[in-house]
Amino acid sequence: MITGFGVAEAVKQYYSIYGGSVKGKKAIVQGFGNVGSAAAFYLSQMGAKIVGIIDREGGLINEDGFTFEEITELFLNKDGNTLVADNLIPFEEINSRIWSLQTEIFAPCAASRLITLHQIDEMIDTGLEVISCGANVPFADKEIFFGSIMEHTDYRVSLIPDFISNCGMARVFAYFMERKVQVTDEAIFNDTSETIRKAIQNVYNKNQSKTELSETAFEIALTQLI
Repeated sequence: MITGFGVAEAVKQYYSIYGGSVKGKKAIVQGFGNVGSAAAFYLSQMGAKIVGIIDREGGLINEDGFTFEEITELFLNKDGNTLVADNLIPFEEINSRIWSLQTEIFAPCAASRLITLHQIDEMIDTGLEVISCGANVPFADKEIFFGSIMEHTDYRVSLIPDFISNCGMARVFAYFMERKVQVTDEAIFNDTSETIRKAIQNVYNKNQSKTELSETAFEIALTQLI
């Protein structure tokens, strides 16, 4: 839950800092396991319209956006980490249709190295604004960190890197290692939210453009490590 929350919260904080609102934005979620289903749940709760979900065996499309109640039902009806629905669209069909849906938000939360250049360009052409990475390496690049597809994407839309957007579980461990912290759901989730907000604010302070966010974030991270 905390990792999926972080993926959604990164989108919320992005719009808060760079301008705009997550409310009313259309979103596509790739993967409906632990991270993807939670990201869809929290994005929908924030007011985003989930228009497409693609999972290993199939997916769902609603161009008007699924209601929060519908997303909640899908979340509760999962079979382990698998999307379950009576009207599930077979994988081959959903994979040919979903990337051309009008969407502003994309949350890749499936296995790593799946997103192709063609799929990214299709989404960009329909109005994609921001990507919040739930997968560690979402793009089908050979490189470990910053491959050609990721670089291409970073130069065209706002790409929030995985070490910010899916830091939730790592941040929970760090939080518990601090002295005298509150062990409550609210305190834990607020800490993750604040950590993500600070990270995106630091990127904005260095780069007010809505592109090259990942490149800027990597520069900041490497400087901190050195």
